[in-house]
Order: sequence, then structure tokens, then C-alpha cells
Amino acid sequence: MIRTRYPAPGSPANGATPSVEPTAEPVPDEGTPPATPPVRVAVIGPGLGAEAASWAMSAVLVTSVSTTLALLDPRLRHWFVIPVTVCGVLIGVDAIEWVRRRRDIFDPQAILGLLGMHFFYLAPILNVMLDHWPRHLVGPPDWRAALGTMALLNVLGLCLYRVVLGFRDRPQPRPRRASRFDERAFHRVGLAAVLVSVLAFCGEVAMFGGLSGYLNTMTGESDRVELTGLGWLLILGEAFPMIIFALVLVRWRSWLAGHRSVILLLLVGLALMQFFVGGLRGSRSNTIWPILIGLTLVHLLVARVSRKALLVFLLVVGLFIYTYGLYKSAGLEVLDAARGTRSVGDISSETGRDVPSLLLGDLSRADIQALVLDRQLRSDAELAYGVTYLGDVSFLVPGAVLPVRPTDKVAAGTDLLFGPGAYESGMRSSRVYGLAGEAIMNFGPAGGVLSFAFLGMLVRFGRRYYARARQQGSLTAKLLGPMALVCAFLPTADLDNNTWFLLKYVLPVAAVVWLARQGRRSVDRAARPAKYAGSATAVRTRRPAAAPGAWPLPDPSRR
Repeated sequence: MIRTRYPAPGSPANGATPSVEPTAEPVPDEGTPPATPPVRVAVIGPGLGAEAASWAMSAVLVTSVSTTLALLDPRLRHWFVIPVTVCGVLIGVDAIEWVRRRRDIFDPQAILGLLGMHFFYLAPILNVMLDHWPRHLVGPPDWRAALGTMALLNVLGLCLYRVVLGFRDRPQPRPRRASRFDERAFHRVGLAAVLVSVLAFCGEVAMFGGLSGYLNTMTGESDRVELTGLGWLLILGEAFPMIIFALVLVRWRSWLAGHRSVILLLLVGLALMQFFVGGLRGSRSNTIWPILIGLTLVHLLVARVSRKALLVFLLVVGLFIYTYGLYKSAGLEVLDAARGTRSVGDISSETGRDVPSLLLGDLSRADIQALVLDRQLRSDAELAYGVTYLGDVSFLVPGAVLPVRPTDKVAAGTDLLFGPGAYESGMRSSRVYGLAGEAIMNFGPAGGVLSFAFLGMLVRFGRRYYARARQQGSLTAKLLGPMALVCAFLPTADLDNNTWFLLKYVLPVAAVVWLARQGRRSVDRAARPAKYAGSATAVRTRRPAAAPGAWPLPDPSRR
């Protein structure tokens, strides 16, 4: 921050040039370059006026789009459009704030607003316009009424979400002097973690009979049931690409700030490594999440990522999700399109992986949440009362310790969607229900509404932590800043998905940071007694001996 000192009244007369003396305040140095300048804010009036302008823009834009679409498509002339539109206004204000540059590009609340425009507003409308509904499921009597009922629940939940976000934050306590980040310890611990992770990955490859067996298992040519029970090994063995990426950014961040093309090459290398070690087994998140975390680390540590670059990244991600969806369903047969023996349209029609399934199946939960709420309101399924949450995190406990697992969302969701006893008969539903959907499955409509309060509290925490990482020079906060992104994807994910995200993509780097800090503190504690002993001997002096019969010399320490 630069403070400008203005001349006192009565110093220079009119026409004289006042002396402007800028003084810079020192910023705590933890081995990072100076904090990046704050985000420019486009303000139409101070404070509340600018926020009111965003609300007005959200209301006008969303209402205009809903009215135009209803005029074009008669199927949208239904009462369900009203609560869906209200949802779009409530969540769209954060997207407007992002577009107006009033929020940082990776601010969790703004990212949630951008995704929420599709999740809460566009997806239900597209479901009706494209007549796209879950396959192999018996739907409600009227899908539009079911979507409208779910939209009413979302309106109550989003109002609660806005109330929680509107609470004034407690004043920040005076920051204590942070301990200096030991980059040498971070690199030593990081290199050791990379070695352990590579050894674990090599053990994983050897477990499947070599590289060819590993590729056959991951690409689906053999049974992927062999991966059951290997959760912790997969977390450890697939961690080294992200750790290497973080080490490179921290070590050469000043040089990378002037070489943007090298940053792009690093991101491409990270994507390729992640795809090889984790993406081949049919999980798109194993490639997408690390790249998003890598972009956030670049934004916090090296150089600001522009909104244009983020939009290009989202387009590439959309293309990757579509292509990878074909691979996930067809396996290596998707290479037939590259050879020219089959068209992409043929593979898409055979697998059911088309653009509507991407937008409304992979990136939305509107239809499945509406179906879950409809089944609960009709008393077609029993409430789980929180048991599925225990089952979602039971994978953290080894099978030898917990051989009998509690009921998870797969068992409860299968019986809810296909009828009681479907899970025992051998049917399995691997659908993702989202935050509100899983809450409805456990506690009914009231649980779905209250889940938005939980969402608001986590977004508040993530927003504050990300702002701290953005504004301060602490390397620790910057390296853990991507953890806040989990808040933005809570509405689309279940508890097991969010837990897996934290363990697989945040825990490795966080563990390296924590171990490096612990090592630094141990060194400081070991050096502290020697420091004090040395200072005491330096201050202490020997008093000269008094001559016989003389008065004793005064003791300076008693004055």
C-alpha cells in the first residue's frame, strides 16, 4: 500500500507545486514476491449501491431470458418457470459480481455463482426444452411439476444461503508475526514425498503385473474390481505430479512470472502426468481437478490468470469431458473415431454420451434431485437419517478394521430410485445426488433446505481463507488456497466426492507444508537454549576481587 503525504494547510500558496512524498509501508516477507495488487473494482456508487446494481442486473437479465424462452417454447409456459427464475436471480448476483470484476477470478462465492446459474437456473429449463430425463428410471407423473417443487425448495434454501452470507464477519484480530516459511525444508520434504509417491506408484504397477497389466486394468480391458480396497495406495501413488508442480512453482516463481509460455507447458505436463497415473481408469476428475488447482496456484504464487484464459480453459475442459465420456463408456473403442472406421456420432448414440447428457447429466442434478424429492413427498422411500453420510466416509477405514460397512448412498439411492429391495436383488445405482439431494434422501425436504445453511457457512470460510491467501504474502496460505474451491462444487457433489477431493488433491501438498513447518519449529526449539546460553555468557562479566581491607565493590546487577 502506498500512502501519499499531502502538505499541511497553509504551506505552499496557490500556484506553487506541493511536495508529494510517497512512503511505502513494509510488507512482511516470507520468501515470496510482493503481494499482487488488489483486484480492480468497477463500482457504480459506493458499497451497497454497487451491490444493488448487481442485484438489479441479475433480476433484469434472468427475467428477460425466462420471458423470451417462454415466448419461444410453449412447454415453458408453466408455473415451474417462476421459482426457477427466482433461483437464477438469487444465485446470479454472484456471477454478475464476477463479470463486473468485483470479485477475484477464483473467489469461491463467485465460482459458485457461475456454476449455480447453470445448476439452479439453466439446467431445469433445458431439461424441459430438450425433453432430456434420466434413463432407465420411472419418472414422476409430471416432470415440470417435480422440477417446480424442487425449485421452490431451492428458493428457500438460497434465501437461507444469502442470509448466512450476509452476516457480518467478525473483526480480524491483529495478525501475529508469522514464522518465516522455510523453502529449503519445503523442498527437502517435497522431494522425499515425491520419492515415496513414485515408489507407491511403481508398487501399484507391479501389483497389476507390469505396465501392460496396469494399462489393461485402467482402460477397462480387464475387471476394475481389482482396484477395490486400494484407496489409500491410489492417493499416495498418484500424488507426485501435483507435488512436483507445487515444488517447481515455489522454487522458480520469480522467473516463471516473466515466462508465461513455460507456465503453459508446466500445466500441459501436469495434465499428461495426471491422465497417465489416474485418468486412464475412467475418472475425469483425476485430470480436471489437478489442472484447476494448478491454475489457482499459478494465480496465487506466480502471475494473475485472466478471465479470458479461464474461459478458454473451461472450453477445453468441456471438450475433454465430452471426449472422455465417450472413452468412459466405450473404452478403447473410442480410438475407432480417430482411425476413421467409426464416426463420433455413432459412438455417441451407442453410448448415450451426447451434448445434452454432458450438460444435464454430468454438470447438473436438477432432474435427479426433483425425482428424489418427488419420491420422498409420495412416501415411496424411507429416510436414511444420516446413515449414508457415515457410509460415504467409511472408505477411510480399512476393510480389516471395518468389514461390515454402513449403508451408503449407493444402497439407499438404489432402493429409492428402483424400489425397496432393489439393492439386495443386485441392482446398483452410481448416481450423484448433490448436496441438497443427499440431504433430502436422509432428512426429507427440511434437510434439503438446511443444507444450504451448511453451504453458506463453508462458502464464508472459503471466501475468507482465499482472500487471506490472495492478499497476504504467506506461502503457506497460498499453497493451501485451492482448498477453498471445494466450496464452489458442493451443490453438485456428495459427501464422498468432497472427501475424496480433499484427500487426493489437497492433502498431499498440505502434508508437505505441515511437515516442513514442523521440521522448522523443531530446529528453532533445538537452537533456542544455545542462543539464550550464549547471550547469558556474553552479558555476564566477572567481578574483580576486592583488595584486603577495602570496601566491597557495588554489584551492578542489584541497582
